[in-house]
Amino acid sequence: MLGNAFPARAPKTLSGADFPKAVYVPCPHCGQLMNRINFAHCSGVIVDVCRGHGTWFDRDELREIVEFIRVGGLEVSRQKEHQEIKYEREQLKSERVRYGHSELNGVSFSEIERVYGLSAARGLLKFLIKE
Repeated sequence: MLGNAFPARAPKTLSGADFPKAVYVPCPHCGQLMNRINFAHCSGVIVDVCRGHGTWFDRDELREIVEFIRVGGLEVSRQKEHQEIKYEREQLKSERVRYGHSELNGVSFSEIERVYGLSAARGLLKFLIKE
């Protein structure tokens, strides 16, 4: 099983000053510069992502991600995202009360909430299930 050969370590906590200077690298397949993404938005593991060809790992990044997941980092990230969605919904409801109706610029708040939820779910699935 991936990751069982090494004992689990606590996830890295990096401040902005601890990150190395961003170096964008081209995709090995198409040659386009890839995006750099902090895995789970809080792991401290920066991976290279090509929209068309998936995620590419540098040396030790996959091991660091497995360790992050093993010590519960992914669950913490999910809880944080859940809290952010909950906060956004509360903000939308507050705006609804403030403006005294259930629409903002012709778009219903239930539609906005549905779109936010679908967008968050799609983003998480795309990130976790890369081809």
